[in-house]
Amino acid sequence: MKATSYELSVIAYYLSEYDMKAVKELGFRTRQEAFNEISIIMGRENNYLKLRRDEFDVLTSSNRKGWCNRPVTQDVQKLFENLSVKTYDEITREVQNIISCAKIDTQSENLYVEKVNTSISSEKGKKIIRYEPKPVSTQKQGEYIFYKRDPGIAINALKNADYKCEYCSEHQTFIRKANGMPYTEPHHLVPMRAQKDFSVSLDVENNIVSLCSNCHNLIHYGKGAEILLKKIYNEREQLLQRAGIVVTFEELLFYKSAQSSSFVSTR
Repeated sequence: MKATSYELSVIAYYLSEYDMKAVKELGFRTRQEAFNEISIIMGRENNYLKLRRDEFDVLTSSNRKGWCNRPVTQDVQKLFENLSVKTYDEITREVQNIISCAKIDTQSENLYVEKVNTSISSEKGKKIIRYEPKPVSTQKQGEYIFYKRDPGIAINALKNADYKCEYCSEHQTFIRKANGMPYTEPHHLVPMRAQKDFSVSLDVENNIVSLCSNCHNLIHYGKGAEILLKKIYNEREQLLQRAGIVVTFEELLFYKSAQSSSFVSTR
């Protein structure tokens, strides 16, 4: 099971096994509030977490029937066996760490975009394509270790694309005050939250695409993003492999839909 799926499953197990005790431990008043707020924090549809909990309901001490009319999947069964031996305090700490990491990850992403926009005023970037894998770079913040995002690498990626949208170079944008170049935004094709599943860095020029604001927001919030992603993936697959990033299109879609923090607790 990939790390991204594991974290959501741990939360689902916790909510299934301990129900309202878990809900209140996490600071929520109702189950629905817990599902809504956690889903927003983790960046996943509310229904996913609830359905995942229903799968565990068949195995845990929950009074709900869950998905009793279908066989338990091998992944859920194995995860249940691993998690059920942990104490309430142990699983509570693990869930709290996952949620805390996700919150910090969102803050880090916002800060990263701000740094790119600030740095680009004095640095237009260099055209760089990586022909070998880059080691994973981490940085400690409090009790957490997070995967670093280098604004300079993002600026290089924008330069590689001549500050044009890589989905469609004809897309209209505006001119930056800072350097007179068209405004586009950097986007990690394989998201940084998937870093735990890769032994090489995802923060490389080969994995960062230049997008107009509309296309960038389409990927995050719009319907039909698969068409855009498929085009970019087909054009980037070989470059990704040069940087040691081997991922299928189906796996890419999974990473885009499943949220996982790019942080790891040091506890």
